[in-house]
Amino acid sequence: MGSHERMSQFSILQADQQGRLADSLAYGRLNALLDPDSYVSIDALVQSDVTGSGFARAPVVGDGVLTGYGTIDGRLVYLAAQDPAVYGGSIGVRHAAKITKTIDLALAAGAPFIGLYETGGVRIEEGLSALEAVSELLAHLTAASGEIPLISAVYGSCAGSASFLASAGDVLLMEKTKASLTVNGPGVIAAIENNALTPQAIGGAMVHAKSGLATFVEPDEASMAKRIRQVLDYLPDTADGFLMTENGEDDPNRCEPGLDTMADGLDQGVDVRQMVDLIVDQGSFLELQSAYAPGLLSGLARLDGRVTGILACSGSRISAAMADKAVFLTDLCDRFAIPLVTLLDSEGFDLGSAAEQNGLALAGTHLFKASRFSRSPRLAVITGKAFGPAYLSLASKGSGADLVLAWPTAEISALAPDTAAHILYRAEIAAAANPQASRQEWVEHYATQIASPYAAAAKGLVDEIIRPSATRPRLISALTMLDA
Repeated sequence: MGSHERMSQFSILQADQQGRLADSLAYGRLNALLDPDSYVSIDALVQSDVTGSGFARAPVVGDGVLTGYGTIDGRLVYLAAQDPAVYGGSIGVRHAAKITKTIDLALAAGAPFIGLYETGGVRIEEGLSALEAVSELLAHLTAASGEIPLISAVYGSCAGSASFLASAGDVLLMEKTKASLTVNGPGVIAAIENNALTPQAIGGAMVHAKSGLATFVEPDEASMAKRIRQVLDYLPDTADGFLMTENGEDDPNRCEPGLDTMADGLDQGVDVRQMVDLIVDQGSFLELQSAYAPGLLSGLARLDGRVTGILACSGSRISAAMADKAVFLTDLCDRFAIPLVTLLDSEGFDLGSAAEQNGLALAGTHLFKASRFSRSPRLAVITGKAFGPAYLSLASKGSGADLVLAWPTAEISALAPDTAAHILYRAEIAAAANPQASRQEWVEHYATQIASPYAAAAKGLVDEIIRPSATRPRLISALTMLDA
C-alpha cells in the first residue's frame, strides 16, 4: 500500500471516527462542558481486550471511554467521559488504563481532572484483570487527591467498584433523575432483603444529597455542565492555591447595617444565609451539600475577590452529621490553600443518648483534628453562643484559629450559663428567699460577667470585639494580613 492509499485510508477512518463521536452521548457531555473546539482526545484508537474468560464480544475502538484535554474559560482541564452505549460503560483493563493515564497527565501538568461517569462497574468478561486495573486506577486517583482538583459528575448508574472512583472526587455532582451511585446493585440487595428497589431508591441523587456524598444535585445535564464550570471557578489548578487573587468588584470596606440589626435580634433567630450574603462579595456564595445537615451552612464565596470557605451556624446544636459536613469543607480548603471563615452561634453539641450512640464524640474529634491540622488561614467570628465543644472545635485558638473576632452579642463559656450557674451558685440559690428569681439573677450574672466576650478578650482568647456591621472589612483586612 502506497502513501496515497494510506492517506485515503486515514481519511476514511477519521471520518468514521468523527461519525461515531457525533453520535456518542459521552462526546455530547464533553462538548457541553468544554470551550468550543477545544477537546483533544488521548488514546482514541485503543481497543477493548477480548481475551477474557467466557464471553465473546467484538473489540470496540476507544473501549467505551473518551479521554483527553480541553479548556474551560480558557483554562486547561483533563477529562474522562464514559460511554454507556459501549458495554454499558463497563470498565475493562484498557478502559481503566486510559483514565489512569489521563489522571497522570493532569497531575504532571498541574491541571484539574474531571470524571464524567456512567458505568455498570467492572467488566465481568475481563474478570480479575479488570478489577486489578480499577485498583490501579484508584491508586493513581488517590495519589492525585490533594494535588489537583478532582471533580466527579455522575450522569447515570455508577455501580460496584466504580462507585469508589466517583466518590474519590473533591466535589461530586449527580443528575437528579437518572444518576445513582451504589456499591451493590438492586439485584444483590433484592436477594438479601427480598425487596425490589430501583438504583435511584438505593443510591440516587436525592439519597446521596441527604447522606452528604453528593455535593450538588442538578436537574439535568445542561445544569451539570454549568455547575462544573462554576465550581472550577472556585478551585485553583493545584494544591499551591491561587497564584493571583482576582480583583473584587464589591467594596472591601462595605459595612452592612443589616448585620447590626441581625445582632440586635439574634435571640429571636436569624437567617444565616442572609447573614453570609451580607458579608461576602455580592452574589458570590456557592453553597455545598445543601440538603445534608442543614443546620450548618457550608460553602465557598469570595471576600474582595479572594476565594474563601464559609461555615456558618446560627442557633443549632452541632450534630455528628454537621461535624462531618464541617470536616468536608475544612479538608477541601486545606487541600487547596483556601482560607476558612467560621461564623459561630451554637449552644454546643447535640444532646441525648441517640446522638451519643451515633458517634458524636468521634465526629467531634474528627472535626477538631481537621481544624487543628489545617494549613489554611482560619478566622472565627463568634456571633452568639459558643459553648463547650462547639467553641472548642470551631473557634478556639487551640483548634488552629489564627484570629478570633466576636460580636458584642457573643457568649463564650465551657457550659451554658443556666447550667453553669446551677453548679457554681447552687448554695446561694438554695439559701435565697425566692430561689427561682435568685437562679435567674445568677444565670444573668454568669452570662454577662463570666461568659461575656469581654471576659474572653481579657484572657486573650478573643482578639477583638467588633461592631457586626464591620464584619466584612475586618475579615478582608485579616485575610490580607495573613496572606502577607
